[in-house]
Amino acid sequence: MANELVTIRNCSSLQEAQFVKSVLAADGIDADIPDEYMLGVQPVALAIGGGRVLVRAEDVERANATLNAVLDRRTTRDTGR
Repeated sequence: MANELVTIRNCSSLQEAQFVKSVLAADGIDADIPDEYMLGVQPVALAIGGGRVLVRAEDVERANATLNAVLDRRTTRDTGR
């Protein structure tokens, strides 16, 4: 089970999926966008399930914490709250 990959986010664009992947990478978490190249040439594929970002099962909790911290910071900065 150590190599099992779990979908951590379904993104509405390739750029969003790449952003999520880069945030995770900055925290040392390996992530994959399995359909990255197809989404680049066939963006309509987003309608079939979005841009999936996957991490190892053992990294799910840490990945969620990392993404929540970044999203909370962005929301605070954008809204001033």
